[in-house]
Amino acid sequence: MNFLTQLMENKILISAASGWVIAQILKTLLYTLLNKEFLAERLVGGGGMPSSHSATVCALSTATAMKFGPSSFEFAMAAVFSLVVMYDAIGVRQEAGK
Repeated sequence: MNFLTQLMENKILISAASGWVIAQILKTLLYTLLNKEFLAERLVGGGGMPSSHSATVCALSTATAMKFGPSSFEFAMAAVFSLVVMYDAIGVRQEAGK
């Protein structure tokens, strides 16, 4: 089995990537509806709501808990990582708002 095939079978990675993709699509749709103009940059750019960073790590933690259980070392690592990313995202949003 080659590397790409193995990568595509990693459900946790696919969950995290899906969280990012869904957040970016929603962000683009919301921007388009509110501003009545389509900006392709919203599909890959940072900033705005929903937070693609938070969606990615939330999906990562959820998938990890479902696969390994909430008492596992793997989930503990994913949860701490998620909390750090989301805490940092809050700080960035506050600074951007000033």
